[in-house]
Amino acid sequence: MMEPDVLTEVPAALKRLAKQVVRGFYDVEHALALDVLIRNPCVREEDMQELLKFDRKQLRSVLNTLKADKFVKCRMRVETAVDGKTTRHNYYFINYRVLVNVVKYKLDHMRRRIETDERDSTNRASFRCPCCSSAFTDLEANLLFDMMTGTFRCTFCQTEVEEDTSVCPDGRTLVARFNEQIEPIYALLRQTEDVNLSHDLLEPEPTEIPALKQSRERAAASAGNAAGGQHREAWSTKGSSYADLYTQNVVISMDEQDEQQKAASEAKAPKERPVWLTQSTVQGAYSEGGLDFAARDQTDENEEVMRALLIHEKRAVAGAGVGGAGASSRAPASSAANASDSESDTSESDDEFPSGPPPVMAAQQREEDEDDDDDFEEVGDEPMVTVGGRPFSYREVSQRPELVEQMSAQEKEAYIEMGQNLFQDMYF
Repeated sequence: MMEPDVLTEVPAALKRLAKQVVRGFYDVEHALALDVLIRNPCVREEDMQELLKFDRKQLRSVLNTLKADKFVKCRMRVETAVDGKTTRHNYYFINYRVLVNVVKYKLDHMRRRIETDERDSTNRASFRCPCCSSAFTDLEANLLFDMMTGTFRCTFCQTEVEEDTSVCPDGRTLVARFNEQIEPIYALLRQTEDVNLSHDLLEPEPTEIPALKQSRERAAASAGNAAGGQHREAWSTKGSSYADLYTQNVVISMDEQDEQQKAASEAKAPKERPVWLTQSTVQGAYSEGGLDFAARDQTDENEEVMRALLIHEKRAVAGAGVGGAGASSRAPASSAANASDSESDTSESDDEFPSGPPPVMAAQQREEDEDDDDDFEEVGDEPMVTVGGRPFSYREVSQRPELVEQMSAQEKEAYIEMGQNLFQDMYF
């Protein structure tokens, strides 16, 4: 027996078989996806999505259903882009040999299932009461059987039941209907019985879809025309030179900008400022021009006065003390000379000026303030340590660890002992 010739093109009977099966047992989305694979041997998932205009999740669901039923097969390929990045793409195709075997298996499984169901329903009897129209199955035969008469009687009206023939159809009816409806598929299977396809058809390589190629070319051409504008003809004749790709000639003209600003300023007249900005409504206030200078002069005078007061504060206090002592020595003479007018003068002076502290008390207070200043200066002295023979304050050494590294052994012991003493003075 000679083997059939190897075909390099898919027969039309195989394509019709795939279309009829998917249209008869699947939804419209599955039929559209399989039509794309029938027209194109191997299609990438992204191209199929662009052709069908499906959502990615919907397309994945449709393809997974067809792949689970062995109607389509998937192949993953790793591709490298121009920039060196690798991407994974899923390619789908139809293996017609597997498709024919799957269709045969599923049709045979359906036919066996129908025959089994009909055989079970035929063997199971059903009874109906002619009087009360009650229906009973063969599982209730023990309740219907009457031992005295040996017949099946209704449990409600005790009338003899009859077998219901309408419930048990002919066992060959469903099988005949199935064979009649599936006959076109059986005819296509007989035509493809001895078909031997080449390996290139069973495991096809990815090919570019002409419709997508044309649409992409048109999109690229329209984008190029939009980018080129009026100079698109010059781009077609220009060679591929990258010498002046990043060269830009920028010319900045300041004269034009100055002229534009001058013209704008001349065209736009300045607005008049309101009166309350140029003139003050307060009587005796400075004008707008001299206000800032007057304020600045007054600030400078205040600063000079404060500086002079701070410098001569101690002198003023000392002079006040000496003047108070002289006043105390002259007070008895003046009071003895004017004994008659002392009461009235004293009352008036007391009302006008408050009495100050006695001179002796002022001198004592000044001495106490000087003693407090001396005490404060003594407390402010910081402990000193030596680092390599040079004196440093204890605070500076504690903040700079590199100075501790430069100490000798004796200087380090003195530094540690001083820290302990300071800690004890502070907390104990």
